[in-house]
Amino acid sequence: MRRLYLYRISPIILLLVLLFCTSVYALHGSTAADGSNCQALHDINITGAGINIGLIAVRNVRDTHQAFNDSNGPHVFNYDYSTSGVNYMGGLITGHDTWVAGIIASRGWTGYLDSIGTAPGCDLYSARVVNDACNISMSYVENALEALINTYGCKVIVTAVALAGEADGSSDYSLMYDYFANTGDVIFALASGNNASHPYIFGDIYNGITTAALIDEPNDFYIRIGNMSATGPTVDGRNKPDISCPGSSQTTTSVWSDVAYYNTIKDGATSFAVPQTGGIAALLLEYANQSPALNDGYSEVIRAVIVNSTFPNILDKNGNFTDPANQTWHPHRGYGRIDAYRAYLTLSADQLVAGNSTDAVRGWAYDVLGDSQVHTYLVNAQRRERLVMTVAWNREVTRQWQAQSWKYYDESGTKFNIDITVTDPCGTEVYWETDALNNLTKMDILLELAGEYEITLTNTTSKTRDYGMVFERLGPLTCDFNVDYIVDWLDLGQLASDWLSAAGDTDVVPDGVINAIDYTVFVENWLKTDEQYYNP
Repeated sequence: MRRLYLYRISPIILLLVLLFCTSVYALHGSTAADGSNCQALHDINITGAGINIGLIAVRNVRDTHQAFNDSNGPHVFNYDYSTSGVNYMGGLITGHDTWVAGIIASRGWTGYLDSIGTAPGCDLYSARVVNDACNISMSYVENALEALINTYGCKVIVTAVALAGEADGSSDYSLMYDYFANTGDVIFALASGNNASHPYIFGDIYNGITTAALIDEPNDFYIRIGNMSATGPTVDGRNKPDISCPGSSQTTTSVWSDVAYYNTIKDGATSFAVPQTGGIAALLLEYANQSPALNDGYSEVIRAVIVNSTFPNILDKNGNFTDPANQTWHPHRGYGRIDAYRAYLTLSADQLVAGNSTDAVRGWAYDVLGDSQVHTYLVNAQRRERLVMTVAWNREVTRQWQAQSWKYYDESGTKFNIDITVTDPCGTEVYWETDALNNLTKMDILLELAGEYEITLTNTTSKTRDYGMVFERLGPLTCDFNVDYIVDWLDLGQLASDWLSAAGDTDVVPDGVINAIDYTVFVENWLKTDEQYYNP
């Protein structure tokens, strides 16, 4: 098995934090419909209950804070793997991990009832991996992951720190993270990093969800990437970040007392965005644990569901339109803003079976592709709908015990890969991709014909791998009749045919004449834009 060259990792810990601000915002704004949309799941009693989340921390969390304790007892637990002892004070930025923990697991408190975390029903396990001398080591992180996953049963790991180094997926840390994600079937939520042209280590791993940070412009409307958020792709050219989450203007728990709170500032850091990703993964896992489906809780399915459900019409750092109808992935926003409720709708849809046909609006699949095997899914769709589909699988990393420590190895030879084609009802390929670099692919296709579309997944290697696949059919864009964003003679011809006859007139009294009332209806109904794609 080939041993990769491992870059020397700088001991510099790049904490992804900001300073205090004077404006007060409530966490509820960032979890509302124009944020991560967690509230919609909280409203139907999906809170992350029964899910354990691990937090890879620089320091520990103030576990005595009132927001982490209720009538059922404490919900935050601290452990040290740095040899310096459990401690939530001191370090590079005192309080950083308590802030992050509040965005995940806060249950609110008197005067801060709206400051509810993304997964207020979860239990959070804080694992300190940076010692008092500000050093981190493979053994610290490795021991933490072993305990969080195998002892404490954490199915989600949030990492709100980053490391300097060649972030191309080949570092010891990145290989180790991918190993645990794959072998433990764990969802890793990673921060993209701050003030960089590429994501840092750990944000460069293959098998996780790397998160960029959104700021609220205007207040409580998270539509633009913050200036601090590190951009993609990775050094080796992969599509990271995957998604973007609210990372600014949040009121969260403070380290200074058991009832203190902290207000994050406007241009949020990515360590205030990644806890939203981890919390939403916990919400979806809670649902999967309760659902009758057998395979909806696999990490590949959860990753695909989260990415497929993103809201893509996000502005870049400079406030520019990112053209989501033609640019599915963008180096600033990834695939778009996370949407917990849309992800839930997809996960709660029926499981698809390869070879079968479906009329469903959305659905998901989990299966295994063997040596050079082909799987086909058939989806009935209407003309002018958009077919949005995501396929995710894991990089397989192995490890061997050598010289009193574990050594991690990338896949030997060609990495496992899935080629994807979509064929229309006439047998014409309308989408195809042979990307051998990324292990997550999202496509967004405007369909020209009504009928049955064939989705083909082809294993291009002799290896075997499981995968998650999800799809959603979105309604046609409504910006004008012929879906081209321009009001022209085709649109006006449709207006004439609809409204020049008395039967089709929209006036209270049909008169067969186009008048101001008719044009008002025209504007209100056909000059609307689909906010997912179009920005005037």
